Amino acid sequence: MPYVANLIRSTLAGAFLIACSSDAGDIYSPEEWRGLFKESGWTALPFPDSKYEPGAIVKVTAESGIRYIDHLRSCGYPDDILAPVVGKIPSIAFNKDREFGAAALINIKGIGAGPEFTKLASTRLEISEHSADSLRLIALRIWQETPGNLEGAARFCIEALEKPDYYLITEAFRVSKGRYALYDKSGGKLKLSLANLGRLLKFEPDVRYEITSAGELLIDEQVTFAIRQAVSTTAGFAVLGAGAKGDGTADGLIDTLYLEDAK
Repeated sequence: MPYVANLIRSTLAGAFLIACSSDAGDIYSPEEWRGLFKESGWTALPFPDSKYEPGAIVKVTAESGIRYIDHLRSCGYPDDILAPVVGKIPSIAFNKDREFGAAALINIKGIGAGPEFTKLASTRLEISEHSADSLRLIALRIWQETPGNLEGAARFCIEALEKPDYYLITEAFRVSKGRYALYDKSGGKLKLSLANLGRLLKFEPDVRYEITSAGELLIDEQVTFAIRQAVSTTAGFAVLGAGAKGDGTADGLIDTLYLEDAK
């Protein structure tokens, strides 16, 4: 009878279909994940996030970590100048999954927490499509050095970006398609359906996703996992693309933040 009572309570609570978590396969440790990117010249972010795309302006300090400030598009730069060059990078082979905290899902643009989001503890990601996206730095400099372009909103940006610890992301390692297995706080894998997914996560209409036959979540949206050449903006826009003065890049500090977060 206790077994039946427990089963009824579980059903009334709207429990999910849970599979054994032993099918997760090999998982990258944080150190292995960092090393995988470092071999190809990338610096892994402490957490994945859609906002950290090429052209993003961030503040990076040892005390507060990485903080998103804005994007160059707010400074009046035209879309054709800011459109990143998308490069394929087959040299990075992902043969394991990577486990992240559940918050990684709501760092994806267009995805938010559902009413039962707190039931999630972690997600394991299998990467299927990725790219290296870069700003066109020569085109950027030509536009900003053309008389009349750096006026109005752009003039305010110059003043704002002269603040210390501001950096411009010029290259981003972006995952465009990934399969996410979701796990609860007991370590059990949740077998997703359209009915229970809506209780966990909210999706904006333009987010491309589907549920696989294995009950996992396939998301077709870009998320940044690593960066390269986050250039200091302390000296103003005039030096961007030609090698910034002062602090140079934030890559080393971001790597330190990643290691601290991995402890």
